[in-house]
Amino acid sequence: MITVSNLSLRYGKRTLFEDVNLKFTQGNCYGIIGANGAGKSTFLKILSKEIDPTSGSFSFSPGERMAVLKQNHYEFDEFSVIETVLIGHQEMYAVMKEKDAIYLKEDFSDKDGERAGELENLFAEMDGWNAESNAATLLSNL
Repeated sequence: MITVSNLSLRYGKRTLFEDVNLKFTQGNCYGIIGANGAGKSTFLKILSKEIDPTSGSFSFSPGERMAVLKQNHYEFDEFSVIETVLIGHQEMYAVMKEKDAIYLKEDFSDKDGERAGELENLFAEMDGWNAESNAATLLSNL
């Protein structure tokens, strides 16, 4: 669940939105609609911590996180749809790529083995082994 409390954003004298209070609850699908320039993308940038609000706060339930897929339609052309979804969990994706790169080394050292072990633990903690099937489920439910 995401809880938004008294969230406001101002640019100089212009107020984009003020005192927004919302709860996004588990099991529901939400859409943010409005006219161009109303602040839809800006609101999502605040929730993804790309920009800071002028005032107010938001929080996620323990164990919850938010992943964002940017609107640049060509940015992910070289990736499969599943991989594009995985990229949304940036930390897990970085661990996965580093782990894969280590395993592809021809001159695998003891230090590489230790690092691979650390990465495997991180990957497991992030539920990385289920990430592809979770991404496929997410995509099939769109």
